[in-house]
Amino acid sequence: MKFIIARHAEFVSFLAVITFLTPSATPAPAPADNGIAARYPGDKNIASDPAVIFADDFESYTSPSQLTNKWDGAYQLQNIRIATEAGNFFAGSKALEFSLPISTTEVANSAKKRLSPEQDTVFLRAYTKFDAGYSVNTSNHNGLRLSARYPGPGVIPPADGTGFFLFLLQNHVLGASLPAESAPGYSHIYAYWPNQRSEFGDHWYPDGMVKPLAGNLGNEGDWLAFPGQYPDFKPMPNFLPQRNRWYCYELMVRANTPGQRDGQVKYWIDGKLISDFPNLNIRSISTLKMDEAHIGLHAIHSERVNKKWYDNVVIATQYVGPMASASPVPSPTPTPTAQLQNISDY
Repeated sequence: MKFIIARHAEFVSFLAVITFLTPSATPAPAPADNGIAARYPGDKNIASDPAVIFADDFESYTSPSQLTNKWDGAYQLQNIRIATEAGNFFAGSKALEFSLPISTTEVANSAKKRLSPEQDTVFLRAYTKFDAGYSVNTSNHNGLRLSARYPGPGVIPPADGTGFFLFLLQNHVLGASLPAESAPGYSHIYAYWPNQRSEFGDHWYPDGMVKPLAGNLGNEGDWLAFPGQYPDFKPMPNFLPQRNRWYCYELMVRANTPGQRDGQVKYWIDGKLISDFPNLNIRSISTLKMDEAHIGLHAIHSERVNKKWYDNVVIATQYVGPMASASPVPSPTPTPTAQLQNISDY
């Protein structure tokens, strides 16, 4: 089976169409009792749930070298620490800290969990926090990743859907900043998939914009350019998290039924749906399933010591949701953003 995108015969200038999403478009939070975590206050015994593949609250570690007791890989141990200071863990008394040292060379810190058996649908939830002055001015991958047979960066997946895919929920100011964007950057999906625009993947934003540019489409995402193929897509406001604050991030990836456009990538922050990409066709063979989950912090170089913390990681086959016993803290209202703007740098 081939992945084919029919291009419109006529193209309306991307620069001529500018819409504004206002805070009134903020998605409603998911019901408090809608996730696995609601049944396990404080995440206690959440790993025992039949829908949970893996859970880690980092309470059992005294050294990052012990991470491989539960994880299948921990990379750049010299930049990883078990944090115990008040404020640097979300629950319990410990969290995982990744650091980017001042450097002119690339650093890639991560913890990897293999998924066995491989999965068609996965939810990855974690509490995360950026340090108060976090700022990276180069390529900066961080956050929650789900992937299938990912071979490494700079490889374009076969257009026929037989190769691999990767989806990473991250924050990053990519190239020219978007309206009202500042560090750590808007939350978005970094994607390797059959329709991607460059060898180094695409960046999907909640409002439907995609970087890099794609010919005469500019930064218009496929879901906006070809609405007939993505009838269920709805633009949402871009979301800018505050630094030095804990958030509950949750990424869901559902691989499509081969031959159908029923794949989906979506994510929630503090239980609120922030972005949803339905009607996806990311594979043509049923054996292409998710085999790895990662958390991490990467940069081509860093001009200051940048840190990011992770706590209470859960990998499951159903929606997890925020920790039931956590004191509810309202998320900041997403910043109104100009949408469908041509970013000439990418």
